[in-house]
Amino acid sequence: MSLYKKTDLGIIKISNVLFAQIIINSFKQKECVGKVWPATSKGKLIGSEQKFNVSDVASHILVKHSSDGMNLEIEFSIIIQFGNSISAITTVIADYIADSICNKLGKKPNGIKIHITGIKSKQIARRDLEVVKQYEHLG
Repeated sequence: MSLYKKTDLGIIKISNVLFAQIIINSFKQKECVGKVWPATSKGKLIGSEQKFNVSDVASHILVKHSSDGMNLEIEFSIIIQFGNSISAITTVIADYIADSICNKLGKKPNGIKIHITGIKSKQIARRDLEVVKQYEHLG
């Protein structure tokens, strides 16, 4: 679902493609390169290990917002490389996403929900973990 904001000039629509690009860029952080990939909610890898399409990632993101546009929550799924700290990687990803959204929209999201649907070694082992990062709004 896209984010809509009504202003005096009209309605502004923010597509999930923006959020998908931010999520993909979070995977390019030095702590995450080669350790995390986008996934469907059923645990299938989106695209290939080296390349994934922004529109494919966008179709697997859930963006929830309140009718007044003040509350924003983002949900998506990932696969993590075996042997890496889930807590460390999800913290880097969530903080990068929150900071990027704050730079673009002027405020951090209320929460980011990251589903770990698989752990990759030689093959992908199905998992069902959920990490939720909450952010407070100051002011």
